Amino acid sequence: MEVPLKRPSRLAAPLITLLLLSLYLLTVVALAETVFVQSKTAKLRSGKTSLDSVVADLKFGEPLEVLGKEGNWLAVQTARGAKGWIFAGKTTPTKPASSEDDVLAKLGKSFRRTEAGDVTASAGARGLDKVSEGYANHVGITQQHRNAIDRMAGYRITDQEVEDFLKNGGLGEYAK
Repeated sequence: MEVPLKRPSRLAAPLITLLLLSLYLLTVVALAETVFVQSKTAKLRSGKTSLDSVVADLKFGEPLEVLGKEGNWLAVQTARGAKGWIFAGKTTPTKPASSEDDVLAKLGKSFRRTEAGDVTASAGARGLDKVSEGYANHVGITQQHRNAIDRMAGYRITDQEVEDFLKNGGLGEYAK
């Protein structure tokens, strides 16, 4: 005894196509790679060189959706929808901890009333505390070395100086 086959409705094929397309899109979205800006001076550029125009300045820790990769450059899109290229060395696959996210930094701030830079500067002006001075004397650290460390601790390099160094040296995103 043969069972008559029921003819599929005219909507079956479009519905199946729509279902398969939806599954594909969900898979693509789920597999989208996200990276985070790990540099204080990252720039989103219109092309894959440091000579291309800057589309946007990116913030430390900002998430970026990776659209593609060519050499050392990533094609990305920001959460605001801006698209461009970033030097891969300025990104990381895991969200970098900022001082605001760092539990130890928060704990440290709760125990002191001044910033670390202020403490370092004033400590350099005062010299070593008694315990540190005793240790330095015990292991034979000379005053000349103590003074050198104080000078190094007081030296600051700006973001622009770092950027200029990279550019002049042809390093990082400025490598040819």
